[in-house]
Amino acid sequence: MKSEGRLLLRGGIVLTMDEALGDYERADVLIEDGKIAQVGPDLDADTEVLDCVGKIVLPGFVNSHHHMFQTALRSYWSDALDLDYFMQSRAGADALFHQYTTEDVYWGQLGGALENLAAGTTTVVDTSQCSYTPEHTDAALEGIRRSGIRCVFSFSPSFGDHEPDPSYAHPEDIHRLIESTGAAEDGSLVRLALGYHVDEDLFELARDLGLPMFAHVNDTSWGHVLEQFEKEELLGPWITYIHCLGLEDAAWRTIERTGGKVSVSASAEQSLAMGQPAFQTALEHGISTSFGTDTVGIAPVDFFSQMRAAFHWQRSRIQAAIQSNSPEIQPITVRDILRMATLGGAQGAHLDHLVGSLTPGKRADVIALNARTLNAAPVNHAAGAVVQHMDTSNVDTVIVDGRVVKRDGRLAGVDVEEVLQQLERSAAGLVSRSRATDILFTGCRGLS
Repeated sequence: MKSEGRLLLRGGIVLTMDEALGDYERADVLIEDGKIAQVGPDLDADTEVLDCVGKIVLPGFVNSHHHMFQTALRSYWSDALDLDYFMQSRAGADALFHQYTTEDVYWGQLGGALENLAAGTTTVVDTSQCSYTPEHTDAALEGIRRSGIRCVFSFSPSFGDHEPDPSYAHPEDIHRLIESTGAAEDGSLVRLALGYHVDEDLFELARDLGLPMFAHVNDTSWGHVLEQFEKEELLGPWITYIHCLGLEDAAWRTIERTGGKVSVSASAEQSLAMGQPAFQTALEHGISTSFGTDTVGIAPVDFFSQMRAAFHWQRSRIQAAIQSNSPEIQPITVRDILRMATLGGAQGAHLDHLVGSLTPGKRADVIALNARTLNAAPVNHAAGAVVQHMDTSNVDTVIVDGRVVKRDGRLAGVDVEEVLQQLERSAAGLVSRSRATDILFTGCRGLS
């Protein structure tokens, strides 16, 4: 008789991301009661078996910085520079973000979460910026929960003067959210955090409530603020710093001393010309580094794109350093990149005690990538196949907390067409209400 709540992934190339366990050219992964039970060759278990021969099995990707509510605005800012994006998204009553209804938030969150799952990302840190009312916030959480993704919901402020309720204040509603969400138990897929900016009161609240903090640090001046915050004992390992553009060495040493983490959005940062990604500097300071995708309005959400963007950017710095007679840069490896996309992401999400590696006892967030394809086979270097050659078409199986959410390349129990129709309806309404009727779907718009 097969045991309930058990699943065996049989015969795959297994990349555990656990240095003690190592990797296997061929092994099995046993999942029991939502956890990794065993990893090794020829495991004996009377349970449901997923054939993973010809597949690469590894922990799910962890996206440490994303704005899922923006899913309906996919590719909207494809040609934008940073000022275009910030002005059009939030400046003034007609800005796009200020047009969001609770329904827009719900479908953006649900569609974004499903997109991440389909691409092999099992955990997302979601920086929500559409908490105009409690109902907007609740709609965001409802969309996340329906999707089945693991999520750290970084409760963040909306911007500017807007309707329908300018009096709804961030971050006070976090107390209601804590009460309604409950304790952050190991089996809980949704956890709470605070974001979005570098602010003394916000940092103090996160510290006092014992919540993770996710803070955008977009220029040199904010680095100086962090130096001051260290003196006030507001910084600690519960904080992940997003972007970290243009920081001086003193600010980097502050982050390093206080145990902070860094999230780099290499695709979005380069697309917007925000500055050089902080990837290399974070590595040189020995700071735990992870990848975020920011928003699909600017850049793709899949981690194959993110990993390649970071890998190629770092390799390009080597020749640039030689030409400028700068200190030598050590080339990063594809295995290093893959670790940042999994265990590094879990550290950036403050969930590495739960996910990020196939360590027995951790929650079973696992993906199986089809390597019997023209873009991946033959597999001469497993990590290289994943980082340099694969794409979302290779994502065969996705498991979150022991539950199969994608099998044989298809999301389980999801009406994708309905989600697409709702996102299209949302996009049309947002642009119409923002009076940006000359922008959407033209493919040839100019930037204001």
